[in-house]
Parts: sequence; C-alpha cells; structure tokens
Amino acid sequence: MAVLIGVIAGTVGYWVTTFWMKPILQYRELRTKVFADLIFYAQVVSAEGLNERMKTLYEERITSNRRHSAELAACISELPAWYKWWLRCKGHKPEQAVTQLMGFSNTSDYEVAAKRIRSIKAGLGISSDFI
Repeated sequence: MAVLIGVIAGTVGYWVTTFWMKPILQYRELRTKVFADLIFYAQVVSAEGLNERMKTLYEERITSNRRHSAELAACISELPAWYKWWLRCKGHKPEQAVTQLMGFSNTSDYEVAAKRIRSIKAGLGISSDFI
C-alpha cells in the first residue's frame, strides 16, 4: 500500500512540476528578460545618426525583440489554463505583449516606440518606471 501511495504521489508531483511549474517559471523568467532588454536597449530606438557601436546595439535590439516575441508566444501556449485565467484577472495580457514586441522590433519612431513599450509593460504586468 505504501508503495502505491509513493508511486501516485511521485506521478502527481512529476505532472505538476512538468506541466504547471516549469512553464510558469519559464514565463516569469522570459518576462524578466523582456523587461531587462527594454531597459538595456532604450536608447537605440532609431539607427539614424548613431555611431557604429550604437548601430550594432540597434540591430541587437531588433533581434532581441523578435526572439523574445517568438519565445513568449511559445511559452504562453504551454501555460496551464488556470494560470492564463489568473493573469487575465490581474489585468495582464501576454498575447498583446507578443504582438507589441514584434511591432516594436520594426519601429524606429520614438513616439510609436513609447506607445509600444507601454503596451508591452501593461501586457506583462510590469509597473516599473525605469523606461
């Protein structure tokens, strides 16, 4: 009987860890990466008039935003339904952040970029005023 309880507990633990906790932790880590990159690349919205180092950062920003957009979309599809519901209850819209990140990667206008950044932050529930 004890062996059966141990097997069931192990199976449930594995299932919760693999299908609930791992996707949630990946989402939270990716959310932090997106925010860090928004801060890091904040000064390179447009490549006009930039030196070579800043132009390289501009290209890295575009690549980073596209990569994060794709990773976030894949991550969201793996989140458990109850966690997606909980995010919506908190006012988060991660799907909106995916779209806005891709749009931000194609943006070189400061006003449009600022709107997209606000939308990304709102979608991911980031309330910091660093950017």
